[in-house]
Amino acid sequence: MNATSFPVWIDGAVVPADRATVHVMTPTLHYGWGVYEGVRFYETARGPSAFRLTAHLRRLRTSARALSMEIPYTDDELARACRDVVAVSGLSSGYLRPLVFLAEGAMSVAAQLDHVRVAIGCWSWPSYLGDQEAGIRVRTSGWVRSAPNAVPPSVKSTGGYVNASLARLDAVRSGAQEAIMLNAAGRVAEASAANVFIVVGGELATPPLSEGILPGITRDAVLAMADDLGVSVVERPIAPAELRVASEVMLAGTAVELTAVAVLDDVPLSADRPVFDELRARFDLAVQGGLPGREDWAEALTPDA
Repeated sequence: MNATSFPVWIDGAVVPADRATVHVMTPTLHYGWGVYEGVRFYETARGPSAFRLTAHLRRLRTSARALSMEIPYTDDELARACRDVVAVSGLSSGYLRPLVFLAEGAMSVAAQLDHVRVAIGCWSWPSYLGDQEAGIRVRTSGWVRSAPNAVPPSVKSTGGYVNASLARLDAVRSGAQEAIMLNAAGRVAEASAANVFIVVGGELATPPLSEGILPGITRDAVLAMADDLGVSVVERPIAPAELRVASEVMLAGTAVELTAVAVLDDVPLSADRPVFDELRARFDLAVQGGLPGREDWAEALTPDA
């Protein structure tokens, strides 16, 4: 992955990679005052299509407003910007990164929010976790998920992700690929960059938003697909011990897509994953715009879309 080799849409225009620059004295760099999204786009019969772009842009605006930042573009203008940068990049599949940040100027912990800028980068990103086909290795993290009254979990803030980054760094150094974080109450929260699902007694369970987790776009899609299948689904608190007795554990997020956990804390889990297999098959259809009733999840990025 090289995110610096492709053009960037910034403040209204697509520019070459070497012109997508920001002054080092932006308060966003110093204090983490910014928000972002990650949006995968896929090669489809209609050309490049982004998975649930509208939902991602809506969450971007919600995150910005939570930090008292007003994005100076409409969602339609941002969607057009995404189409423009993908068209110039020449990529048929990859990853979009809309970023809302502050212009350089007055430096203060209490940021001055009157000059908000927006950039949208894109790059080729086939797999976030390497070879995921057989499932991944995950470790329960010693880092606690930031409490809702410390950093709002519903906000994808640049500064807030240091918490998740520390958890994943420890996991990678231990030989795992991802980390599952607990909240301050000792219950399962989420992975560093994904939501957590388990199957217990044939029921699909995931922590509710009240446990201090990001309202994931892919999480929402999994809930909808499970409901379409008639799978019993519940949002409830999950104890760490349930991860070890679950018949299936899976992660859902834009970067990881829908990925099964094969090894948890060095203990192999069952390779029989009927619920995951069905959900993953439907997810693969959905990103292509071929899942009946969910065709609108794949949003075309062609210039005339």
